[in-house]
Amino acid sequence: MIAPIPFQFPNQFRGLFERVESTYRPLLADALRKVHQIPIPAELRPFFDHITVESNQPSFMLVPLMFLAAAEASGGITQRHIDSLPTLLLCMEVTAVADDTVDRTPMRSGRMTFARRFGDASATPFTGALMALMTRQAGRCPAEFIEMTMSYLLELFSMFLWERQNTYPEPALFDRWLEHRYAETHVATAYAINTAFALNGRADLPAAAVKRFSAIFQDVDDIVGILERRDERGENDDLQMGIVTRPLLLTLASQPPLVQSVEQLWQYYYRLHRASLVDFQERHAELAERTRPIYERLRDAILEIGIPEAVRCMANDLRRCLEETPAQLRPFVRELAVSVADRLRRCERPDLDQLMDECFREQPAEETVITLPRRASRTICVYCSSSDVVEPAWFEVASALGATIGKRGDKLVFGGSNTGLMGAVARATHAQGGEVIGVIPQVMHGTPYVFEQAQELVVTHDLRARKAAMEARADAFVVLPGGFGTLDEALEIIAAKQMHMHRKPIVLVNAKGFWEPLVALFEHLFRERFASAQHHRHLYHLAEGPEDVYAYLESYVPPPFPAKWF
Repeated sequence: MIAPIPFQFPNQFRGLFERVESTYRPLLADALRKVHQIPIPAELRPFFDHITVESNQPSFMLVPLMFLAAAEASGGITQRHIDSLPTLLLCMEVTAVADDTVDRTPMRSGRMTFARRFGDASATPFTGALMALMTRQAGRCPAEFIEMTMSYLLELFSMFLWERQNTYPEPALFDRWLEHRYAETHVATAYAINTAFALNGRADLPAAAVKRFSAIFQDVDDIVGILERRDERGENDDLQMGIVTRPLLLTLASQPPLVQSVEQLWQYYYRLHRASLVDFQERHAELAERTRPIYERLRDAILEIGIPEAVRCMANDLRRCLEETPAQLRPFVRELAVSVADRLRRCERPDLDQLMDECFREQPAEETVITLPRRASRTICVYCSSSDVVEPAWFEVASALGATIGKRGDKLVFGGSNTGLMGAVARATHAQGGEVIGVIPQVMHGTPYVFEQAQELVVTHDLRARKAAMEARADAFVVLPGGFGTLDEALEIIAAKQMHMHRKPIVLVNAKGFWEPLVALFEHLFRERFASAQHHRHLYHLAEGPEDVYAYLESYVPPPFPAKWF
């Protein structure tokens, strides 16, 4: 039994984030445990514990949540995603330390930031230490995840430098400043979504769609900061910190004379631009009191003009975001964006709620169902026997399936053997022009039992790694008749789906009633309540032959997960 890791879920967000809490919380808790258990030097311990063990919420938690949601929407949360989570959480802590230091943020989620507690000077070596820990963890993560993580940090930290040097900008730089602010958010959201897609072998979400979603994400954060007076909770106020937001720009566009008020306000604060975080905070209260009339005049105008206009812009961004999103991914992207925007309803502003109702009307039902993305080419993982001594009828079943896979233009990933049903399904797929991917354990490499015509041959260390490699490449699983190895593969992939680790279709080819004894055993499990008939019968599907297999795949919609898997 895994001991619980207490942490606060971002309950200020509803929609998608509320729906997935019971599913994602155990995955995040396990990842946090692994982060806590990373061996570190004794000198680093008090600093490391401040941001991990002592924190009740991981930093930038929406990023790992978006990562898991994107994985689920692109084919399922696989072991590759789970293996990447600890490093992703570390990456967010690196981001938070750098971001808080650049912005001179004193508080985050009700706790002192690293820079506020230990000083700006300590943030640099600590960031380096966290980066070294991430590098040490690299061997536990897929290579493409590490590459995309390093690219994310390089791009984002470069942007932080620009932001730090251009805080309290001149009016001529306002538009560019806002675009740069959106670009920083774009880097983070693209990292969360596209890394998850990549681990499922999917193409990136179009950059234009990510750009629009990122604008919504940033605008919501900026509006909440204004409405909820984060400055009164010890956090920074964007207007006082010289940060350009969309509500501010829309206000200035409507009331140009207020530009002079912004310049006047920022002249006071610019004097502290080079001050340390501690020095800034000590002098901030005095400046805030001195500039209160200017600040309140600007804030009132933003509340009256900027925020309503920003919400309307967000609705337009959502429309354009969905236009740029592939049709099969629109339900996921819409649910994600609306769930982020819905955060504004927690601000308890009836006028804002009414505006949200007008701008973010619910779409028809067919636009809100998350479906497995369908592409011109699927990768079908086939589990089956490698025995040459079974009845000829079984070879016919395997050949028919392989031929159908090839004719449909799909790819086959299988156990790599040229014997038994494995060889039959591979030869038939290859003969019909389909791409064949063989996955073999090291012990088979160099033997005469390997299907050499495969376009790709993956050699793994052992049988466990072989199954993981097949699963990672698959969009669907089809189980032909087989022996103990086939049973092992089939039951593991069913159990993984039961545990919410993927949502891919699983089909048992029940030719000549081959799997009926196994299904009878499943029914026995249901009767004895070792499994739930209500929740677990949908984990798999019985099909008589290839056409039935494809009829199910074409109509497959991932079922909703129950609140608990058991």
